[in-house]
Amino acid sequence: MARIFVAILLPDDVVTHLHEHLDALRTARPDLRWIAPHNYHLTVRFLGECGPREVDRQIDHWSGRAAQSAPLNLRLHGAGTFPHDWAAKVLFADVAGDRDAFTALAGPQQQPHVTLARTRQSADLSGAVLELSSYVGPPWQAREIAVVRSYLRGSGERGPRYEPIERLALTGR
Repeated sequence: MARIFVAILLPDDVVTHLHEHLDALRTARPDLRWIAPHNYHLTVRFLGECGPREVDRQIDHWSGRAAQSAPLNLRLHGAGTFPHDWAAKVLFADVAGDRDAFTALAGPQQQPHVTLARTRQSADLSGAVLELSSYVGPPWQAREIAVVRSYLRGSGERGPRYEPIERLALTGR
């Protein structure tokens, strides 16, 4: 079984810009579990545990969806939380740009975002959201989606490890 999701991977310059912008906030909020910059991504769909045949089926499915979607012009802009700023478990960077095209690709239940930090206990992250409200990252064009395998780490290790197993070009018009 493999833990799988579909994502838009961020270009290096977007990752660097965001990570550097978060320096002061990471220092101010050491209570949060900050996502490693090499793990930043824009989730298109979480698929969960899949056997080998299901992985192949999902690759075929998402290959077809990618072929129907044109490249997306995106930019990270502002921030938000899940579920609420005053009782949050997740802090994320919001996404601006081709949001309607993202929804057409990912489905209406997927809110485009890049997870920045998590907390085990609900926390008031309204100050962090306010701090990031004016953040504007560099624009980029997402030209592919990736089917990604997630390896959960063992005790003593920090965060999961992600491995793209298939990259699918966004080639629609």
